[in-house]
Amino acid sequence: METDLGALIRHMLWSVFGNWPFALFCGFALIVTIIRWCGAKPKRRYRGRNSQSRQGWAQKDRLFRSERKGGWGESLLHQHLCENLASQQYFILHDIMLPTNDRTTTQIDHIVVSQWGVFVIETKTYSGWIFGSENTAEWTVTHGNRKHKFQNPLRQNFKHIATLSECLGISKEFFKTLIAFSGESEFKTDMPQEVMLFGDVIDYIKEHSIETIIPPEQVKEVADTILEWQSALSEKQKIEHVQNLQKMHEPQEPIQEKLNIILNDDSSSSDKKLFCPRCGAPMVLRKRKADGLPFWGCSQFPKCRCIVDIDSIDV
Repeated sequence: METDLGALIRHMLWSVFGNWPFALFCGFALIVTIIRWCGAKPKRRYRGRNSQSRQGWAQKDRLFRSERKGGWGESLLHQHLCENLASQQYFILHDIMLPTNDRTTTQIDHIVVSQWGVFVIETKTYSGWIFGSENTAEWTVTHGNRKHKFQNPLRQNFKHIATLSECLGISKEFFKTLIAFSGESEFKTDMPQEVMLFGDVIDYIKEHSIETIIPPEQVKEVADTILEWQSALSEKQKIEHVQNLQKMHEPQEPIQEKLNIILNDDSSSSDKKLFCPRCGAPMVLRKRKADGLPFWGCSQFPKCRCIVDIDSIDV
């Protein structure tokens, strides 16, 4: 019996290792398994002890992806402009940062200077359905179950034009606003003619290149003046501009928790002091021009434009 068992074992070993192609395959599979097991990395997790911390990390991750996508969209449109607009007639400026009258800075994606006017272009690289109108303060983009609100780009570009008008010392009538969305966007509401997709930008500029409003010999001078204003900015101002943009996209805490309220039990309502959740300056009571309703506004206006509705504060 023992002899038969030993013969059976030797026969099985010879069947496995005597067939060298099969043995080679088994050895290769074993080596690959060991390498993958040794090189495996632990699953990445958000560092945080609560859901709010995890949401903060997720918000920063989405912000990084959106900034990277936004830069890609701006570069793509800049290349599209350079390839389809004659350099003898159009001076194309990209990623221009200028000082404003409230001692801050503003960044303009694209400026096209021509004898037919100065085209100021704001780019948006959103994916999904776009909802908005000319008179609303915020627009909305939806993608699947996700919804995101962003500032009305027409109002955003209005500030860009106002800044350019002050820097160049020319009327706002010389400027033409243009909002360009990436091809992954789809408009679900009626948009003004100044709002379009990337592919329609060139046609829009050429269609509005009819009446000469800037002497041709001064077109280059206008473009050079814009570049001179940008070169006057210090590196500190440029860094502060980027930091302000990052603060705007940081996850916001509930206003009642973030607003520092100093209220003594024995004090009257006139002794209540509210401090701005954005810059820390005292808040003052103001009234809206439209309806006369009161609201809390930052005392550092126009440098800080933070406002808080009275109904949102429990004091």
